[in-house]
Amino acid sequence: MRRSLFPRGRPAPDARPALFSVVSLMVVLVPLLLVTSTGQKVTGLSLGLPGPSEELPPPPPGPVEALRVARVPEGYRVQAAVRRTDVLASAGDVEQQELLAADLATLQAQLVRLKALDPGRQRIHLAPGADTPASEVVRWMDAVRQGPQGPLFPEVVVESAP
Repeated sequence: MRRSLFPRGRPAPDARPALFSVVSLMVVLVPLLLVTSTGQKVTGLSLGLPGPSEELPPPPPGPVEALRVARVPEGYRVQAAVRRTDVLASAGDVEQQELLAADLATLQAQLVRLKALDPGRQRIHLAPGADTPASEVVRWMDAVRQGPQGPLFPEVVVESAP
């Protein structure tokens, strides 16, 4: 029997061990990635720049979107709609805050804090009770316009009593 120097046909190598190693790697990696990844939605912010002939978009409003003070038996209830500080928060995505004030001095102190949060805000809504006398409404309006440290909210909107 004679062996040739260059054999003519060799059997093809077996691909099963390579395939088995890839499958084993997937069996380990896929559950590991599922366990360690977060369930949060990843979102990208679009960046739109105006062209040379386009105008800039209007600046966003301040963080306080709505401010209302109502007369309640305990004193005054301040209702503020404050925009969330999340990067993806937009107009209307607000957190409702309610504060109680026993008298006008406490009310002014709370309004000073809200004014510091949004210095550009000018408007406030007042909701007097049905039995609130006009003299008290005028005193209340003066208290929300001017505080001890300076002007607060010069534009006062008085809502009708229910």
